[in-house]
Amino acid sequence: MGLFGNLFEKKNCDVCGEEIKLLGNRKLEDGNLCKNCASKLSPWFDERRHSTVSQIKDQLAYREANQSKVSSFRSSQVYGQGSKRLYVDNTACRFTIATEKELSGGNPDILDFSQARSCDLDIKENRHEEKRTVDGKSVSYVPPRYKYSYDFYVTIRVDNPYFDDMKFQINSFSVDTGNTCMTSGGNAGWKINTNASLRNNMSINKYNECISTGDQIKNMVYGWMGSSMTQAAGAQMQGFSQQGMQQGFAQPQMQGYPQQGMQQGFAQPQMQGYPQQGMQQGFAQPQTQGYPQQGMQQGFAQPQMQGYPQQGMQQGFAQPQMQAAAPAAAMAGAAMAGAAVAGAQITCPYCDATITPVNGKCPVCEGTL
Repeated sequence: MGLFGNLFEKKNCDVCGEEIKLLGNRKLEDGNLCKNCASKLSPWFDERRHSTVSQIKDQLAYREANQSKVSSFRSSQVYGQGSKRLYVDNTACRFTIATEKELSGGNPDILDFSQARSCDLDIKENRHEEKRTVDGKSVSYVPPRYKYSYDFYVTIRVDNPYFDDMKFQINSFSVDTGNTCMTSGGNAGWKINTNASLRNNMSINKYNECISTGDQIKNMVYGWMGSSMTQAAGAQMQGFSQQGMQQGFAQPQMQGYPQQGMQQGFAQPQMQGYPQQGMQQGFAQPQTQGYPQQGMQQGFAQPQMQGYPQQGMQQGFAQPQMQAAAPAAAMAGAAMAGAAVAGAQITCPYCDATITPVNGKCPVCEGTL
């Protein structure tokens, strides 16, 4: 009686407040969710039963904001032939994996290129044994004979608060290759089969087409990741980064070598070259040339300077933009190029493996270095 009492007990959705109809409840960790609210969650989200009411409300707010990204999404490339495909908006640097119907009238998750974290390729092999009939019985051939078919999957791992990966099938129907096994020998896995005797085989060509599509997607995703890493490193290294700057005062644009030991509240006239040493309290200093200033004391105004970035600035100065001597990407590229020429091992920036570059690429993840 108690069981049926709970089943028919009236419940309300803890998100929208509407009454939940019979068999329409979706349990949360600390409440109930109606079928309508559940349908608005991301299709890649699978942690509903372990989510709180507050977390579900946050996701629904994210999904509502995502709708505006869908309306502005302009697909410039499409990959795959399955029901879900990878759509890429190169202008806005965004992508989504969705059906055509979802993209035109739904709310598929739109992600930035910078949210991509890795790309995995997977081939599912289906093997069916052929048998013959002997004396009315089905018996195996000796040796056994098999027929093979294949399905191809791409998983893009992402940085998103509500899901970690997006997996989709890139072929619309299983690719039958007859008695030819494609996952053994020199062409195992995600490699084009170059066997001349199979070149005109339509099934083998279809297999190779799926392999090519998967490789294109993987290379593209790692290209997004490489671009994001370069931009992040460039922003971090711009101006060789100021050190020890404190809050409060504005300081004009500077280029060059750092000033050290600047104190609160002072302006100093324009200087070129290497800073002066031993400036004392209370004196304005005209334009000079020399070595970097050290141990500047209270009481001086300091306008534009050229040199390397300031270090150890104290409270009271905000400092405008500084120019870097060399972008981080160029520095990292030069280091990798040097390692590749010397045949030395480096750490791949995409998969973190310790490798020796082969033809300018990582032999593990095939990312371009």
